[in-house]
Amino acid sequence: MEAPKKVAVIDGNSLMHRAYHGVPPTMNAADGTPTNAVFGFLQMILKFIEMENPDAIVCAFDAGKPKFRIEQLEQYKAQRPPMDDELRVQVPIIEELLASMAIPVVKVPGWEGDDILGTVAARDEALGYRTLLVTGDKDAYQLATDATSIVTTKKGLTDVQVYGPAEVEERYGVTPAQFIDFLGLMGDSSDNIPGVAGIGPKNAAKLLSQYGSIEGIYENVDKLKGKQKENIIAGRDSAFLSRKIATIVTDLDFPLDLEELQFPSFQPEAVQEAFGKFSLNSQMTRVLSLVGATPAKGPAAQLDFGQLVQEADEARAVVAKALDKGTLVGVARIAAEDREGEAQASLFSEEPQDLVAFACGGATVVAEPPLAFELLAEVVARGTFAAFSLKELLHCVLPADSSLEALVTPAQVMACRGFDAGLAAYVLNSSTSAYTLEALCEDCQLGALPEMEEEPERLALAAEALRQLVGVLDKRLAGDDSAAAYFDIDLPLVAVLALMERAGVEIDGPGLASLAAEAQQQLGTLSAQIFEAAGERFNIDSPKQLGRILFEVLGLPTLKKNQRGYSTDASVLKELAKQSDVPDLVLRYREMAKLKSTYLDALPKLAQRAGDGRIHTRFHETVTTTGRLSSSDPNLQNIPVRTDFGRRIRECFVPLDAGSLFLSADYSQIELRLLAHLSQDEHLVAAFNSGADFHTATAARVFDIAPDAVTPAQRSRAKAVNFGIVYGQQAFGLSQTLDIPVAEAREMIDRYFAAYPGVRRFLDETVADAKQLGYAQTMFGRKRHIPELRAKNFQQRSFGERTAMNHPMQGSAADIIKLAMRQVQQRLLEEGMEAQLLIQVHDELDFSVPKGEVEQLAAMVKEIMEGIADLRVPLIADVSWGENWAQAH
Repeated sequence: MEAPKKVAVIDGNSLMHRAYHGVPPTMNAADGTPTNAVFGFLQMILKFIEMENPDAIVCAFDAGKPKFRIEQLEQYKAQRPPMDDELRVQVPIIEELLASMAIPVVKVPGWEGDDILGTVAARDEALGYRTLLVTGDKDAYQLATDATSIVTTKKGLTDVQVYGPAEVEERYGVTPAQFIDFLGLMGDSSDNIPGVAGIGPKNAAKLLSQYGSIEGIYENVDKLKGKQKENIIAGRDSAFLSRKIATIVTDLDFPLDLEELQFPSFQPEAVQEAFGKFSLNSQMTRVLSLVGATPAKGPAAQLDFGQLVQEADEARAVVAKALDKGTLVGVARIAAEDREGEAQASLFSEEPQDLVAFACGGATVVAEPPLAFELLAEVVARGTFAAFSLKELLHCVLPADSSLEALVTPAQVMACRGFDAGLAAYVLNSSTSAYTLEALCEDCQLGALPEMEEEPERLALAAEALRQLVGVLDKRLAGDDSAAAYFDIDLPLVAVLALMERAGVEIDGPGLASLAAEAQQQLGTLSAQIFEAAGERFNIDSPKQLGRILFEVLGLPTLKKNQRGYSTDASVLKELAKQSDVPDLVLRYREMAKLKSTYLDALPKLAQRAGDGRIHTRFHETVTTTGRLSSSDPNLQNIPVRTDFGRRIRECFVPLDAGSLFLSADYSQIELRLLAHLSQDEHLVAAFNSGADFHTATAARVFDIAPDAVTPAQRSRAKAVNFGIVYGQQAFGLSQTLDIPVAEAREMIDRYFAAYPGVRRFLDETVADAKQLGYAQTMFGRKRHIPELRAKNFQQRSFGERTAMNHPMQGSAADIIKLAMRQVQQRLLEEGMEAQLLIQVHDELDFSVPKGEVEQLAAMVKEIMEGIADLRVPLIADVSWGENWAQAH
């Protein structure tokens, strides 16, 4: 029996908005028109087509205001802000591209896309067709039948899930037929549909399970009890109205011949012209492949890796010739662990191996270890090359384990001429850390990566793409005035981080084991105290069970709710701790449990994995949006230093050798000093140049008293304001920090700006400039793009303004310590010192240093850190050392 025709109906508005907010706003057509929503929209549709292979496709869009629903409910969707201008200009592009693919766009004035989806689904069922509704709107679940399924994005742009009747019922506890009653009861805040006050999704599903429908509930209203009964009775009219508003219409009148409609039925020339106009070369290639066509011309044709070389002697000759000529080499790698499950394309082994490609211009070598790493060592030592993640590539020849042989020297690594394409993309926009090579090629209008069946060919193509990306990214960095941030700060740091990751950190295993046992004992004591105060045993780690204890058993006030019920997050517990001992005990329990699992239990296991028995954390340059480094596996930047137990964990970090010490160098108040320098406020500059205690000086000016009259409490408040101003903190945030009324916090901030008027002027100008330019920048030119500054939502816009205020200080501090790290590492090598840089924690550098070098290292590090930037105020680095990290700090 022939399978029924499969018709896909795309909810254009839903996918378009998801794409717009899911893809960084860095993609533009040649004329500057933004194309991030276009790119994401096509990615989702093409992913869906490749997954489901529909026989026909229709795309529905809203057309004007939903007249029918607004007439019934005036506030329907009234809270939704107008479409962003950057998205609005992309709508015609999407429609033009759909037209080139021969996908009909349907709009019906006064009706929503949902109603078109419902109508097409109804027509399909009458014709015996199967329908797939592609949407992110949960209203569509009411349309699910045996013949109609809903395809929705779960996460990101390409992770999708298909819902039929069974899946809808499993997720929501109601059948598709009951879904409009479900929406009628609980409402829908995203559409301003009120529902019944006090009835959430769980109660709505339970009521419908018992009584079948809204009518059934009201027929049995006398069986209900208490507040629920009151809410149901009071909300009768709202329930029926809300259901009516949420019901999708299935009988609209518009022309669409579903029997004639087929996909794919487009003309390749039309696709090439439309997609080429907007430089969407990757998607163009994927669309054309649906009809067995390829791009006739354009950038995609340039991605040709030439001759593929795999024989060892010839491979050596090709790479050597490229190095002798000074040819730029593109290097791409697939790690062995990433090749599991691949159709084996191993060259010399039956087991999955690392595979490395070297694009040398006209010929590309593809090899496995040991040949691959032998060639890579030569390229690192002698060549100019490009990679997508330079540090990960360096670890092939400089393993992040000091017990494994290194094929290059530290001096060769520091002097290597590598270009990191992923890092360049990050510097151009720090929200693009999740870029793939394919997306980067698309964004740079380089062309598509044509599909290759064999793994060596795919890798060779990636290597050639990287080789060609260098010129494009180089021009972009220069045109964006971001070349200095990349070439002077971030790129030179890659080698330093590779050396740090190889060195690792030594830990005191017995000390950690003793701490773990003590932590377990404390957790037992805290648990017993919590159970005694609660009057019963429960799972403290379960937010649901903890919520029941706090708010139902103990009767504490409900401060906040989330989708799972009562919120028991740290802010709630901190507030509730003023009324009961249990929340404070839970906070202490959580902190101890986290320290135990994250560090005390995990660190020894991580050390056992390495041949040298050390911890080899990974440092990342492309994760934060500020330019700061981050750390993972484990995160050594997050060990609390202000708690006794945190300090004791740091005691278990020891020098690499028995005859060495742990040395720590930490910038003092660097962000406040940068605020003084950048704002040029004469009083702030004078306060730092005086050498007096800065927080005391601030308290004296804010409270208009002599410095020697400042009390510890006043200094503490001044300190909070000082750091709060750097982070753009407003009165409410300061009130939470100091636990004072908002009015008092606002008065303190006003006093601060009166004392330091240059700071107020500088922050206002910074925000104004960022709004105009779309980004804030550091004193070294590192940009942070802040799309929230143009958001209609007040909270998002306020976040953008705080971000703009903070970036010049926090980002400049990150730049300064990166510059210092490079100079320190260079001097260590030049002076032949045995000391090793191990850890960076934002404003702090930590070393293992032989006792005989400690004075020399301390002087050298202090000199570099304090002299790395020329400011109006002195940069101060505090240097100290001891037997372990805690003593050194």
